[in-house]
Amino acid sequence: MQVVTIRQSRGLDEITSVRHVRYLVLREPLGLPYEETLFAGDENPDTLHIVAYRNSQPVGCLTLMPPEPTQNPEPWVQLRGMAVLNELQGQGIGSQLLAFVANLASKHHWKLWCKARESAVAFYSANGWKLVGDRFDIPKIGPHYRMEWNGEVNL
Repeated sequence: MQVVTIRQSRGLDEITSVRHVRYLVLREPLGLPYEETLFAGDENPDTLHIVAYRNSQPVGCLTLMPPEPTQNPEPWVQLRGMAVLNELQGQGIGSQLLAFVANLASKHHWKLWCKARESAVAFYSANGWKLVGDRFDIPKIGPHYRMEWNGEVNL
C-alpha cells in the first residue's frame, strides 16, 4: 500500500492541487480543458477538499459538498471529483481517501453519496459503497451510477 499524507482545505484555499489531479485524471483523457476542473460550489467556504500527497506532490483528491438542507439528523453530503493519478491507481490511495472521508462522515453523522463513473463502481463497492438506482449519462463525461456509503470503513 502506498502511504500518503492527507490534508483538507475549504473553498478555494488550496484548490490548485485539486484542480491539477482532476485535470490529469478526469478531464484531460476526455479532451476537456483545464478550465472545466473548477466545479460549481468549489468556492463555497463550506466545501471541503481532501488531497492525498506523496512526497509533497498531489496524487489524489476528492471534494465534499456542504450538507444538503434537511430535517434528517444525518444530512446527505455529496462526494465528487474523486481522482487518483493513473500510474498510482490500485495502490490503496483511493481507499485511504475514502476511509478518511468515512471517518469524517461518522464523526459528523453524514450520509454520503456520489455519482460514480461506470468504471469506478467496483472500486466504490469494494470500499463499502452500494449501488443505488439505474445507470444515467452525464453529458461529455459518460455513464454514471448513484452510490451511497453504507457506514463501513474498509481499509
